[in-house]
Amino acid sequence: MALVQMSRVRILGPKAALYSVLEELHRLELVQLAEIGEEVPAGDFPPEESRRYERAEDLRYLAAELEALLDLIGPDGSHREVRADLVPGAVDTTAIRRSLERVVPEVERLKGRLETLRDEEIVLPRYVEPLERLLPLVPELADMEEKDLDRLKLDTVAVVLNTDDEGLVQALREEFAGELGARFELVYEKIEKGVIGCVLVFAHDDSGTVHALLGKGHVRHVALPKEYEKHSLSGSVAMMRERVAALPEEIRETEKRLGALLKPYEGEWRLQLAGLRAELEQLDAANLAGGTRRAFVVACWVPTVEVPRLRGWLEDRIGREVVVEELAVDRHDEAVPVLMKNPKPARPFESLVKLMDLPRPGTLDPTGLMTLFLPIIFGAMVADIAYGVLLLAAAIVMKRRFTEPGAMRDLSSVLLVGSVWSVIFGYLFGELLGNLGRDLFGYFSPLWGFYRPEGLVPLLVFALALGATHVVLGLLLGIWQGWQERHRGEVVERFGTLLAIVGVFGLAGLAVGMLPDGAITPAVAAVVVGLVLMMAAQGRMGLLMGPLEFIGTLSNILSYLRIAAVGLASAYLAIVANQFAGVGPVWFGVLIAAFFHALNLALAGFSPMIQAMRLHYVEFFSKFYEGGGRAFRPFGSRTPAPATTEKHWEYDTLAP
Repeated sequence: MALVQMSRVRILGPKAALYSVLEELHRLELVQLAEIGEEVPAGDFPPEESRRYERAEDLRYLAAELEALLDLIGPDGSHREVRADLVPGAVDTTAIRRSLERVVPEVERLKGRLETLRDEEIVLPRYVEPLERLLPLVPELADMEEKDLDRLKLDTVAVVLNTDDEGLVQALREEFAGELGARFELVYEKIEKGVIGCVLVFAHDDSGTVHALLGKGHVRHVALPKEYEKHSLSGSVAMMRERVAALPEEIRETEKRLGALLKPYEGEWRLQLAGLRAELEQLDAANLAGGTRRAFVVACWVPTVEVPRLRGWLEDRIGREVVVEELAVDRHDEAVPVLMKNPKPARPFESLVKLMDLPRPGTLDPTGLMTLFLPIIFGAMVADIAYGVLLLAAAIVMKRRFTEPGAMRDLSSVLLVGSVWSVIFGYLFGELLGNLGRDLFGYFSPLWGFYRPEGLVPLLVFALALGATHVVLGLLLGIWQGWQERHRGEVVERFGTLLAIVGVFGLAGLAVGMLPDGAITPAVAAVVVGLVLMMAAQGRMGLLMGPLEFIGTLSNILSYLRIAAVGLASAYLAIVANQFAGVGPVWFGVLIAAFFHALNLALAGFSPMIQAMRLHYVEFFSKFYEGGGRAFRPFGSRTPAPATTEKHWEYDTLAP
């Protein structure tokens, strides 16, 4: 439950060894660099040579170029991770430039071709659709070929009017008649709401006059791409249809050529990019260093147990002229980075804790408790042998599908444990697809069954008992944490809440005859004393806030009744599904029953998990958990680890 204890250290040595130290720290992935602050020795650290900044800018440019080219290839399908531990200056930028010079010109040409084709794929359908709607207006022209129109010396123009007013068409006709007389034909039709489509047929010699009138009147006409302008309306539409059909294949072929050009360089470029990033990180880290003209100092955070390893590593690799000094640290300092340390079975639950926030330095890590309680709560809500087995199978499939560390793999591990508890509670409650197991197989008498009236009260008592245990544990942890941090007010308030809860449960035990009558005095006294302590800890607002806080805590415990509510809803939905199996034809009933069971299974994998997480975040964590921590990010870990070294940032891997 405790976070990893962190130490603040400073590393001192001759200035000439600075980059060697940064290289080793980058390779070690053990420290998080920090601001020097007031720890800088007396004297001014001279500005770095301009060539270092020039080198960094050069590396950033090359890294951006490689990233852009690798983006064209797409993600690394092999999921291999690449890492390069190189001292500053060791990346061969000349070789990178040579490979870029060989490839980039052809890449730019193919990219330009792709952009042109994709633009054409978007634009052409916008021409085809309105033109197809206008073709029926002039069926005689639609049947003519280009040579027929040339022989008749005719041109056509498609015009679109954004209006429903046919009077505008008449005004347009009169304007053309004033210039062309009878040497034109104008037909129109409403092609959709708010749009009138027109086709204008005129003599080729009048083309200039027509286009001038269209421009003068601000009438939107369908201007075809240049390669289609000299064809008839029907000919243009046919050509565009063919082009639209051919474009996808042409785009795929161009993408294939681009991929074939880039693929041979992928491995080399990924390695070079890793080297560039590694060197850039080390060059940027030099900005955090301080010191004098002859010495440097670097401050960093490191797990306390790893300080001897850090000291020995630098001594072996650099020499004894580099000194590692451990500094005094307030473990509650907000600047201390947070590193969680949990056994391997509990690590998937760290992701659920981090969904809320990282623990504040010096406080408790609730991952272990979440590992214990969340699967039990989840299992109590699902509580069906068949559903549990199916969820277990889904969790196993997820684990095989998501092999890389991440949220989905963690979720699959959480679901796996929860599904096991679902089978256990299903056995205890006698649930197998609702009451189907009992009806078909004569299932043995369970501890209690959801479907039996006499099982309801024990189920509610179980949910309240689990809630009381969870909340009381949270209060005890809050008291311990408050005592460690010397927050006396919090200790008094939480102790008063705990005392009042004990008194309320004592009164409840008296009401149901589980305690002797003589217990009423200590129960009432516990409630009164507890409320007084809560009010005293709140100061002037205690008379109001104390009782409200106590009512809120009781509400937190009652919230655990949702365990019974969700479980009952799932059980009765399964029972209803089974009843549908006997309705109508057998095949139809079985189909409906299977559908409802599938729906119930989907809900069982989702709703209980959400409810279990809510009970932790709201009812449990609120009693002791303090967030606000900043994750420990080891220097060098941003550059992925090598494919041959299965190394992820887990505390256990740090052991020598």
